[in-house]
Amino acid sequence: MSQGRVTYEVMTKVSPPAVVMSGQDEQVSGAVRLYRDVNAPTLDRRRSVRAFHIVPDGQAPAARVFTEQALGSRLSGRPAVYRVEDPLGVPLGRITLRRRRWLSFGRMLWTVEPSAGPVLRGYRGRLVWWALWWPFGLPVSLLCLVVSILGEGDGGFGSPRRIIWRDHSGRAHLVFRGMEADDFQVLVPGWDSRLITGLVALHQAFEPSQEAGAAGWYGR
Repeated sequence: MSQGRVTYEVMTKVSPPAVVMSGQDEQVSGAVRLYRDVNAPTLDRRRSVRAFHIVPDGQAPAARVFTEQALGSRLSGRPAVYRVEDPLGVPLGRITLRRRRWLSFGRMLWTVEPSAGPVLRGYRGRLVWWALWWPFGLPVSLLCLVVSILGEGDGGFGSPRRIIWRDHSGRAHLVFRGMEADDFQVLVPGWDSRLITGLVALHQAFEPSQEAGAAGWYGR
């Protein structure tokens, strides 16, 4: 179990990619590698199938993440569901990704359901920033895209990305800081680092940082 406030960050410039953990207490340190499962099924047409192993440096595999249900169409709204298990197949929890349906208001939702503990839900971006982004940020983003295509910019203006995972009482347990640092902070102790690492790796497979490229670490 992770103790104290712990920060997780995906390092994509190393091979294989790694999730590095650091914390306020010196006992929290080290890295785990992300190995794609060679026996994983091929990607579905919505590119939501994921299967990989979480392996601490110099140790045996600590967990496996695999797809239980592939992502449905934007019209159906069916979420993608991923299972996280230990090396013996004991479930550590489920992670669900639900995208916004076409022609509807809403935000991308990530849900974490541990085998023991509170269910967490985190929406991409805060409502206030989305309210500002649609009328003002979207036109600027499109302009940046045009400038980037013309070779005079980097297209570096995106929609809100910050996510705060909260339990049913509204208490924040985990934060993805998005534009600020592209890292994840666990605010409440007691979470299984394998489950959090699985969530971090899945998130960064779908919503990668700029240095990882559009395909993210999983698509490399």
